[in-house]
This record gives sequence, structure tokens and C-alpha cells, in this order.
Amino acid sequence: MTDKVMTIFEGRLMIDYAYPSMMAEKAIKQAHEHMLERQYDEAIEAALGAIAETKLMINAIKDMKERSNGIHDKASAL
Repeated sequence: MTDKVMTIFEGRLMIDYAYPSMMAEKAIKQAHEHMLERQYDEAIEAALGAIAETKLMINAIKDMKERSNGIHDKASAL
């Protein structure tokens, strides 16, 4: 599992969703390849890695949503 990847977007620091997404995709591919080789334990580990990366992606998306809502709330208050 990776740590949060931070990116600067529109002058603000945000959690990157793209990197964990790509890592989850890679882990799923690895799980599939392990299954083809009947390497079940390795497939399980890769699938668990995909879940962890997906969780990081979900957290990044939630962070982006909260920041977006905050911007819209501030704009509507003006």
C-alpha cells in the first residue's frame, strides 16, 4: 500500500486519486496473472493490495468532494 500522494491543483494541495487508481488496476492485473498460474496465495495478496489502493482512491475522491463543496458553499454565501 502507498501513502497519500499529494498534488498541487489550481494552487491548492490535494490528495491525488489517479496514482492509487493506477496501482489498484496494476494489482488486479497481477491477481489475474497469479490466478492463471494457480498461485492462489499470491493472487489473494495482490487482490488485497488492490483493495488498499482503492481505499486510498476513495479517500482522495472524498477529499476532493469536500473541498469542492467548500468552494461552492463559500461562493454561494457571497
